[in-house]
Amino acid sequence: MDVVHDDTTGINEEEKEDRISNLPDDIVHRILSFLDMKHAIQTSTLSKKWKHVWTSMSHLNLSNQTFGTFPQFSKFVRKALSRRNHHTEVSAVKLSFTGTAYNFAPVVKRIVKYAYVHNVRHVTMMWFSPGRIYHGFPECIFSSPTLKHLTLVMNERSRYPGSIPKLAWDFPALETLSLSNLRLGDYACKSVDLFSKCVNLKDLTLHQSSMSCVELINVCAPQLRNLTITDPYHFPKVFNVVAPQLKNLTASVSTRLNFHGFNFLQLSTEGLNSLEKTLSLGLDQLLREPCPFNSLKCLKIDTLKQKDCIAEVSAEVRDYFLESSSSAAFIVDIPQVPQKRSRQEAAIDTMAKKVAKLEEEKQTMVEEKITLEAKIKMQDEVIAEHKVLLEVMKLQQKKSL
Repeated sequence: MDVVHDDTTGINEEEKEDRISNLPDDIVHRILSFLDMKHAIQTSTLSKKWKHVWTSMSHLNLSNQTFGTFPQFSKFVRKALSRRNHHTEVSAVKLSFTGTAYNFAPVVKRIVKYAYVHNVRHVTMMWFSPGRIYHGFPECIFSSPTLKHLTLVMNERSRYPGSIPKLAWDFPALETLSLSNLRLGDYACKSVDLFSKCVNLKDLTLHQSSMSCVELINVCAPQLRNLTITDPYHFPKVFNVVAPQLKNLTASVSTRLNFHGFNFLQLSTEGLNSLEKTLSLGLDQLLREPCPFNSLKCLKIDTLKQKDCIAEVSAEVRDYFLESSSSAAFIVDIPQVPQKRSRQEAAIDTMAKKVAKLEEEKQTMVEEKITLEAKIKMQDEVIAEHKVLLEVMKLQQKKSL
């Protein structure tokens, strides 16, 4: 076969091999991990070298949104998992699906069980459901000896949060856990203790969780360092945290729904125009209890820019939080309210602006005048040159006669 040469580069076509194909397998697998598994498998048609590349991918990204019907997606999952290289561990699984629990429970169980058998360490599951019923995640999700990072998300468009098992989750290796728009407990459950077996849990995030009718929620995690609770729909009577290693606590409670007990839990002031009074009313009771923060390094209070924002934090409240942490930094971020000016000050300011504007217009006129004079001078010079040329042409005409 003739070799075609590229004169512009001096490199023949045989030397112009596919650079991606020459990359190490781990880099190729990393690139494919950003694709949906359906598209990753389609790369097997590129060449013989790519035929089996997808079978040893350690990151599985699955979504039914690229399939027309649920049976098509279920069939694809069954074939893809059966043809995958079973000697390759699964390091991460990302599963996103739209539909009801009735349709997807079997396929979710299949994927999760396969991943857990292959020592998966990261699982991200996103469930998008427009329905108006509670959806329960399969119980098989909540037990794995190797899983280190788990994220469960129920779409915020659903009127009802997804539910999860009420028994303690068996994740001895789990380090980070993020739950979004999920229901912890129900009417038949007065207390919840989900994380007692997560002995290595370090980061816990609860976003828009529903804890309705639950009187007690226990978070007992000896290694927990970061606890974030944002915008819960309901809050229990008691949220008990036993975490001796806790370093960062973030709690943001929204009051767009009027539930009892929110005032005392509120850390932002949205919708609580009398928060300072609420703190004062509960201060006597608060001071009887020891502050739970023994090694506090920084306490920051952010106030919202609203009509009745907190003007100041009382010394009693400040001393309560800092009683065991005398060296901690105390920061209060209060929005600056512009001071009202007198009529005379406003008139002076207005006059100063007018003077500045007039001076600017004057300067502009001066600059325009200079520019105009320069143009007139240039035109005069052009006219003079044309007159000289005209006289020369007349003299030449006379000589020719």
